[in-house]
Amino acid sequence: MNEFESLEKELKSLTPLSPSSQLTNRIEKGLGDAGNLAMRRLPEEMKSGTTPRKSKLSIFPWLGMGIAATLMITSLSVYFLKSWENEKLTPSSIISSTPQVVLDEDPESPIHGVSVAELEAQSGMPVGGWLPTFQEKLLDRVDEGVISRPGGLPARQVRMHYLDEILWQHPATNQRIISTRPRQEIIFIDLDLY
Repeated sequence: MNEFESLEKELKSLTPLSPSSQLTNRIEKGLGDAGNLAMRRLPEEMKSGTTPRKSKLSIFPWLGMGIAATLMITSLSVYFLKSWENEKLTPSSIISSTPQVVLDEDPESPIHGVSVAELEAQSGMPVGGWLPTFQEKLLDRVDEGVISRPGGLPARQVRMHYLDEILWQHPATNQRIISTRPRQEIIFIDLDLY
């Protein structure tokens, strides 16, 4: 047997003395109500017949969930009532007869989304004879770093921001229209492995 085992057995055989009733009374008085509650034990509570009080704060989670449910039901009711009224006011014949607007690009038109015939009707200008002049402006170049491509060499990714500008001129009326459109290009520059 080594000395730690004998010391361990000796410590196991020791038990602390229970505190005197005078000490517990003095601790209870010193702590007040908190001390009285801390020194109480379960059998004494059962003998005294007092039941633990429920906290008044325990009702708040239920109250909050009730308010949230009421608000949700109210908002859904208002939404469905409004959509029901809109369906009631709009007859199905009007809904089915409305044409769907599809914007077709007319390559002859100087304005995107407006056909040549519409442009002539709205502006009163002759449509034929528009001469386009194209110009491409580089606004920004962003180096987005090296990327690895599946099954290929790594590459540097560069994003180019352009502004395409088309100047339409009509020689008969000396009118000009500038049409601009932003554009992005992504360029991959292959890198060599060393």
